[in-house]
Amino acid sequence: MALVKFQFAKPKERSVESRREALEFGKFGEQMATRYLEDKGYTILDRNYRRGHLEIDLIAQDKGELVIVEVKTRADNTHFQPEDAVDHRKRQALIRLANEYVKTHNRTENVRFDIVTIVSNAHGADIKHIKNAYNAMSF
Repeated sequence: MALVKFQFAKPKERSVESRREALEFGKFGEQMATRYLEDKGYTILDRNYRRGHLEIDLIAQDKGELVIVEVKTRADNTHFQPEDAVDHRKRQALIRLANEYVKTHNRTENVRFDIVTIVSNAHGADIKHIKNAYNAMSF
């Protein structure tokens, strides 16, 4: 049996301009998600809540629940769905940061974790809201 060697290509380094464009695209998605949630009756309590390298995109209130929202914005979804980027490691980090937020802001509501995806299309964008995408009890 022959051994097969895999060579992994180094990820392409993004130029400063492409990183800036990606950040702006992400901010645009967060603005769209904010408007979408507000139109659904949510109250946005905080945006881009950050501690160290961890960040919660949106923190909202919905009918007595504290909602931690991860926003994923993509130019297309031909290779995979945007919500797939919220993997186990990302979920754990969001749960840790949400726990800190609850403690430091003396929140007593139940906490829910949602994902909002924004995918560009010819007419603008498709928005998908996944309520209760995961929960802290599964970790």
